[in-house]
Amino acid sequence: MQDGVRQLLGLFWSRESLDRFAETLEMNGSSWNSFLAQGIAAGFGLSIALTAIGAVQGIKVLYITFLAFACFPLPMCLLWLGHLYLFELSKRKKESMVPDCLLQASTFPKGTELTKILSYLSGDDFGALGKEFGAAESAIRKGATIKSALQEMSRRNKSGPISRAVSLLLLGHETGADMGSFLREAASDLLETNSILMERNATLVVEKATLLFAGGLIVPAVLGLIASLISGFSLDAFESLGFGSPAPERAELLSTVLLASKIYIGEYAIIASLFIANQEGNQKKALVYAAFLLPCSLATYFIASGIPI
Repeated sequence: MQDGVRQLLGLFWSRESLDRFAETLEMNGSSWNSFLAQGIAAGFGLSIALTAIGAVQGIKVLYITFLAFACFPLPMCLLWLGHLYLFELSKRKKESMVPDCLLQASTFPKGTELTKILSYLSGDDFGALGKEFGAAESAIRKGATIKSALQEMSRRNKSGPISRAVSLLLLGHETGADMGSFLREAASDLLETNSILMERNATLVVEKATLLFAGGLIVPAVLGLIASLISGFSLDAFESLGFGSPAPERAELLSTVLLASKIYIGEYAIIASLFIANQEGNQKKALVYAAFLLPCSLATYFIASGIPI
């Protein structure tokens, strides 16, 4: 099952991307088996719920089946995004502690063994980053070299600030130079950089939330309500007075308008997904966002319009 699902996901993501996500799951205290079990169970639950709702509403079996299959991967996509968010949240917490760690390391006298510095940095005062230094220290005690242990810490966290801190600590260890001033300057630079990144991330979060909220709820709900109003209009009285188009032409025009609304909602969802993915610098994420946004927006439209699919 796990290999089959990974092969299916491999059609959209490279093997390296899937391996990185497996590491993300491990860092979040999860695993592929747990991720797949939760995603598939939630997908079946959502599909069954949509099937039951569609049957009660009298929607055609073909459309119910299509909607159930289309929405099946939605919970797994949301779970995927959730793990990525948790990893990024944990990484930011660790990155926020990097300047403190560098400042503390800069206070040690020249010639202090790096293992002693790592032992101090692994304390509870440095939060999640302290646990990472603790893991590196544990690996060293088990026989790993200082360089390999710290490089592994840098690799699994996928963080520029953490990698920079590791490089500085290794440089001081290998050269034996007094790194106090360099570590303090690096800490100062990181504090300034973190402040800029926090402002930028806050802006991006607002933009992303606006696009998702508008594309998934507001735009399709407004168009659905308009479609409901238009469908409820009766122009027979105007036709008897010689105004307007004949009933068959009005029906054809209404059908075209409703179809155009659905196409517009789909285009909006796809364009919004591409835009958000481009902001994050990963175009492949557009598939994940579209898998969530497209079914959600269409479902909102049909609920608001009250028109059978």
